[in-house]
Amino acid sequence: MTSVSKGKKKFIERGILLLSIAAAVGAVMLASTLYDYYLEKKYPNSSLYGTWTEQDVATYAAEEFVLTPSGVAINGGIVDTRYSWNGTYLEFQVGNKTRRFKVLNEELTEIQLISEPHYQPVYRLSENYKNNIP
Repeated sequence: MTSVSKGKKKFIERGILLLSIAAAVGAVMLASTLYDYYLEKKYPNSSLYGTWTEQDVATYAAEEFVLTPSGVAINGGIVDTRYSWNGTYLEFQVGNKTRRFKVLNEELTEIQLISEPHYQPVYRLSENYKNNIP
């Protein structure tokens, strides 16, 4: 083999390697996009819209927050315009703290705060509770 053919062979090998890496990255990005699309169809954000009220505390001390298409509101003020929902966990920011909740039932009417290690209250979707949906 001549040195020119070795150089061409090495160039072709590197080109194939780069194309393979680019294809793999593209496949991962496509899979991620498709998975996000699946989650949005399977667990739409609208299933969580409403007022969430802390349970098992005095009514005057119960914390409430409202999930809407425009974000998360506490005491009438928007605290975050984006939140994450994957069908099991709801997550949003309040100041510099992340609040993470886990869904407790299939009807999506009860969630539990799990981001605080010492206090993990349960919240219930008020509209469903008022309509006697357990």
